[in-house]
Amino acid sequence: MTDILDYYTKEEKELLTCCKLCPHKCQTNRIKGELGYCRLDADINIALVCNHKGEEPILSGEKGVCNVFFSHCNCQCIYCQNIDISNNKHKAINNFKSVKTLIDKIEEVLQKSESVLGFVSPTAHIPTMKVIIRELHKRNVFPKIVYNTSAYENVETLRSLEGVVNVYLPDFKYSNNETGEKFSKVKQYTDVCLLAIKEMYRQKGASILTDKDEKIESALIIRHLILPEHIEESKQVLKLIGEEISFSVAISLMGQYHPYSHIEKYKELNRTLSLQEYQKVEEYFYKLGFYKGWLQDIDSNNNYLPDFKKGIFK
Repeated sequence: MTDILDYYTKEEKELLTCCKLCPHKCQTNRIKGELGYCRLDADINIALVCNHKGEEPILSGEKGVCNVFFSHCNCQCIYCQNIDISNNKHKAINNFKSVKTLIDKIEEVLQKSESVLGFVSPTAHIPTMKVIIRELHKRNVFPKIVYNTSAYENVETLRSLEGVVNVYLPDFKYSNNETGEKFSKVKQYTDVCLLAIKEMYRQKGASILTDKDEKIESALIIRHLILPEHIEESKQVLKLIGEEISFSVAISLMGQYHPYSHIEKYKELNRTLSLQEYQKVEEYFYKLGFYKGWLQDIDSNNNYLPDFKKGIFK
């Protein structure tokens, strides 16, 4: 264990002694090393801090985002491009020996990036995320905070982030719970996701706020990754977002699906997305009345693939 226990507040320690941060609500004592669904103790458990230029343009700007990649995840998506660090069957990676070395690295990367700090898969790591933000503020470093999540979140936990997070960047993966259980190994994904994003929308609304230099200030941006052979499901996801949340919210429609060898048994996922599939969803996006967001180049399936061993994105 590193020295991070010295940095947690009393409330954060209490959360970690009976963990109910996410919908799994395992109630494990992570400070004592008990492991729940995410197989995480209370340590730093960060695999990589790096500059990343592959986020939405409003976030990445010209210089990119400083992204903090946490180990493990409360979803276990079989096609996850971060599988090297997100797979809960493997031991959690922690590449930082102290809070100081972690904050030093984040500050170093931020100096080369836009003033945007992205936390990737942060749900089980919220106490660590808050430590990082506090320690940066002590150094007079105030980046915009991006919460990059699968959206498998507790509403109560999200409420605790109001005023802390500047940009919510949730996925909305599936339009039915059965697909969520099949491909992401969690129960009631769609129901949970919808409630979570409604809370994010309550906090942020549909407006994308920027400063005088067009730098991000506040936003909710919903990502949807289109899967091969699941075009109708993607359409239903968009319909759910529009009817249950807003047709004015920003959507990032992603075509970067990349097949991996370990999912060969799922034949429908064992190929990249076709241009025709992407175009059908794009057409439905406009048909429903969405008008704000980002469309992705269909050739992006080979872009920004992470190599966590080298600490880079290809």
